[in-house]
Amino acid sequence: MLEFFDDAADEQELNEQLRAYREAFRSGQWTNGQPSVEALENMVHYCLDTQRFDDAENLARLWREKAPYSSDAWHKLGIALGSLNRWREALDVYERAAELDPIDVEISVNRAIAHEQLGQLAEASALIDGVLRLEPDNLDALYTKAMIAEKAADYTEAAKLFRFLAKQEGFQREALFELAYCEEALENYDAAIEIYNRLIDSDPFDANAWFNKGVMYGRKGAHRQAISAYEMAVAIKSDFVNAYYNMGNSYASVGQLDASVEAYRDAHRVDPTDVPVIHNLASSLEEQGFFVEAVEFFTKALEIEPKHVASLFGRGTCYDALEDYQRAITDYAQALDIEPEHSDVWYALADSQFNVGHTAEALSSYERALSLHPTDTECWFDYGSTLLDQGAVVEALQAFMECIRLQPDWAEGYYAVAKTLCAAGQPVDSIPYLRSAFQRDARKRTDFEQEFPGIAGPLGMEYLYDMLQRQDSSLPPSQQ
Repeated sequence: MLEFFDDAADEQELNEQLRAYREAFRSGQWTNGQPSVEALENMVHYCLDTQRFDDAENLARLWREKAPYSSDAWHKLGIALGSLNRWREALDVYERAAELDPIDVEISVNRAIAHEQLGQLAEASALIDGVLRLEPDNLDALYTKAMIAEKAADYTEAAKLFRFLAKQEGFQREALFELAYCEEALENYDAAIEIYNRLIDSDPFDANAWFNKGVMYGRKGAHRQAISAYEMAVAIKSDFVNAYYNMGNSYASVGQLDASVEAYRDAHRVDPTDVPVIHNLASSLEEQGFFVEAVEFFTKALEIEPKHVASLFGRGTCYDALEDYQRAITDYAQALDIEPEHSDVWYALADSQFNVGHTAEALSSYERALSLHPTDTECWFDYGSTLLDQGAVVEALQAFMECIRLQPDWAEGYYAVAKTLCAAGQPVDSIPYLRSAFQRDARKRTDFEQEFPGIAGPLGMEYLYDMLQRQDSSLPPSQQ
């Protein structure tokens, strides 16, 4: 909405004049001479009102040249630069405007905004406090004070100010959005949802309000309600990439992988260069078992961002599933060159190295993974299994005992200890571990019947059956 120029005829005339000025700037020639200070001031106001900020900057610079001691010319140039997110330049210009007119409150507020945008919160706060001492009811200053508090993570103070501003004409909508952000930061998700409902009630076609409402439901774990909100957001704004992306995440959270893939495909259609979208699409395809297509999308992500570790890891796991272990190893190794402290990648690398027969390298990789994540029970188990495969019985036994220590309810750990003890010629010692495995998972008895004859031999199996039967008969029925 135009602030200075409400007459349509004036607007048409100004647009024609602006086109002439643009041509003059482009060619460097002013056919009728440069415009007057008054004409420039008029046109700068018009460009700022209509958000033609590049034009406003050019014209404000010319205005400043013609009237170098006009604080208004400097001030409006600063507004144009700030609107273009060139805050360092804007601050320098505002400082000059303040030198020319040190009592102009609006200049002080805009200086504070520039400091706040640059993260210079102490300077911003000092300026705003000065303004509020002179004008306690200055709404622009109060809004800036709230933004400073928000950026300083003082969300309670910011929320108090935004609540007040949300009742003031001209500030309601922006203040409500910021208030909802503060409530989110304070983990008051229901309060934030209520605010977004108010915003939607006043404008049902505000896609951002619907999107943010979806985010709040997601924070609460209410993914189906989040999906409904995201669906409204994309119905209003069909190119809303973040809404499609979040919708895909929410569908994945409730196990609807087909719908998740479709949402990510929609996001990819809107922005084919968004790496997180491509990565999540590939991950969803991988989770569904479409490994070849998943590889294609992980590769697309890596073409855009070659050092995207998550996509290198993801593509590697797909190659692993396709039994293309050498390519998997290459991807894992490249990921570790970029991020060497990634325990999951070391673990995956170890598995692939074992699968291609590089056992020594696999053991080294398992050890590196465990040094980074020493409570990974499954990694300890695979490490122990590899050690046992190499005949390192004592070391394997230590690894399996670590599995029991970390996860005392996991039958597999006890069974592996029993198997290792039996392989080491200690069937007597294996009995309590076998019983612990059977108690935790009755299916381990079937594994025992299939695997132990090759380890214990006929006489050993006879002994194990006898000992297990004796212990069974000595136990109360509830423990047999």
